[in-house]
Amino acid sequence: MTIASKPPELFGRDIEWGRLMSFARPATVGAGLAIMYGRRRQGKTALLEAATEATNGFYWQALQQSSAQNLRDFSQAWSAWRGHPNTAFPDWTQAIRALFEPSFAGSQLVSLDEFGYLIDGAPEVPSVIQSCLTPSGVRNGTTRLVVCGSSYSQIRQLLSSSAPLRGRATLELVVGPFDYRTAANYWGLDGNLDAAFRLHALVGGTPGYLPLAGAAPRQGNIDRWLAEHVLNTGSPLFREGRVLVGEDPVLSDRSLYWGVLAAIADGKRRRSDIAKAVGRLDSALSFPLKVLVDGDYIEQRPDPLHRGRSTWLLNDPIVRLHRVVIEPEQRRLTRGLATEVIVDNRGRIAQLIYGPHLEWLAAEWVLAHATGEEIGGRPRLVGAGVLAARGQRHQLDLIATEPAPNGGDHVHAIGEVKADLQRVGVGQLDRLDTIAPLLGARAAPAVQRVLVSRGGFTAELERTASHRHDVTLVDLDRLYGH
Repeated sequence: MTIASKPPELFGRDIEWGRLMSFARPATVGAGLAIMYGRRRQGKTALLEAATEATNGFYWQALQQSSAQNLRDFSQAWSAWRGHPNTAFPDWTQAIRALFEPSFAGSQLVSLDEFGYLIDGAPEVPSVIQSCLTPSGVRNGTTRLVVCGSSYSQIRQLLSSSAPLRGRATLELVVGPFDYRTAANYWGLDGNLDAAFRLHALVGGTPGYLPLAGAAPRQGNIDRWLAEHVLNTGSPLFREGRVLVGEDPVLSDRSLYWGVLAAIADGKRRRSDIAKAVGRLDSALSFPLKVLVDGDYIEQRPDPLHRGRSTWLLNDPIVRLHRVVIEPEQRRLTRGLATEVIVDNRGRIAQLIYGPHLEWLAAEWVLAHATGEEIGGRPRLVGAGVLAARGQRHQLDLIATEPAPNGGDHVHAIGEVKADLQRVGVGQLDRLDTIAPLLGARAAPAVQRVLVSRGGFTAELERTASHRHDVTLVDLDRLYGH
């Protein structure tokens, strides 16, 4: 089986391309279903169009219009592709069944993009697909159907326990933002890692934001780029944070959901603190928090030292930027005072954007890139937490744990994360050396001290670390793999 090469114009997405190609050209002939989804501007359509073209398949995109209009457009596109002029399907049942006609020579990729728009007007479509994917239909068919949508919550409902397509899909492909290393390369900032870090903290790794902005930062000047291309009221990115929440059909109570997101952006990470900020009882937040997790707006990260506790983190930096800077400064931004706004908000940006983001990147580095020697093992859980011992509480930005052979968790690493430009010195290492013995039975045989610093380290700390096997220093070069 020959897998088509990824087109050179498709940046990144090697894993997603490989999985789509493997689905499109399976080892054994048979019909199949793939569910592909991700928020808007992640490049799903470009990926799907390229995969369909590479396999000589059929691609069609639903529009936000009536079901009858979509059916007419689909009929015309299908007719043109099959070479059957004037095909007009009477309903979606007949249209979907036509996709699964066992008349193709070999497996055939069929892609239905913006599936959410289709099922908004034709909710019967998932059930019709289910009826075509019976055991005999799978065995005798050749169609490899991909349905693609932009709402996490809506598409994931297709796979819920009572949904018609539950258990029918053989591939669930989530197309998310670029990881921070890929994003640095995509924006042309892999030679200026501080600028790469700041840009990722502000707008994340969504590839569609580069064409929306119209330009990448020049000479790594993030403040100027931010003022001209994001905090400019004429920029499409100016309202992007609000639009992401507003366009999701599942988020019915906009004020409540935006209130929760705003509280987390403002530094409220514990559920009780979020509840207090939005004026709700703690118990009343269970459902809205679950909806936001399902929609991939927020992440629940268990406290590594207390599994019953969790912190809540935003998944999309541009939502955080909207709350921290754009929303409270909208009047001045409307008057074209973006540069002044940036200067006046340096403290808030450092505290509420750069600090939390570097902590998040540090955890990503531990889980995805760090070696066993650098982190003391292969941790399963990484996050911030508080160690209470001897009547004192010690806040740790980074705690990495792994299940112990006899139950419980072993702490393999503890760490500090500093997002300012000051060089970290031996004082921070001394603090970790004081805390490590307080772990007691929870400590692994060797607990690594990890210091992550945007501004680098003093010569004294580097000399000290060079003589110790239990100290790992992570600057931006190491974080980005340079």
